[in-house]
Amino acid sequence: MTRIYFEPGVLVARPDADPSTRASVVPESADELATLVDTGHELVLVSEQAFDLPDQFPHIRSVQHVDDAPDGSWFLTSDPELCGPRQAHLRTVLVGPGPGGHRASVQRCDISTRDLRAAVLEILTREAMAPVA
Repeated sequence: MTRIYFEPGVLVARPDADPSTRASVVPESADELATLVDTGHELVLVSEQAFDLPDQFPHIRSVQHVDDAPDGSWFLTSDPELCGPRQAHLRTVLVGPGPGGHRASVQRCDISTRDLRAAVLEILTREAMAPVA
């Protein structure tokens, strides 16, 4: 089972979002996360603050930090700075356009996607195309 960590920002990331409006959870994000659960992935929300998910979301456990990610794990974030402190077995995905006018430091995410749906498709595609050991 592949573990996918994500921070709350990926649930509100929209390529067409108006930056002046308050962010809210994108309704389709529940379906995207359910797709990952249905394909055998374990989801883990990474947040130092409590983050309540709407009822339609699958059950997701929560942690404050990513510690000792299993080999092949993923971390989805909307903040390019969170791609910096890497673990050897953790692949990072930047979801959404990132903060406007913000440049990440030297660290880069492994993959960039326009929204959560694209991130889910990228993960599933890469796993399906991985060489068989």
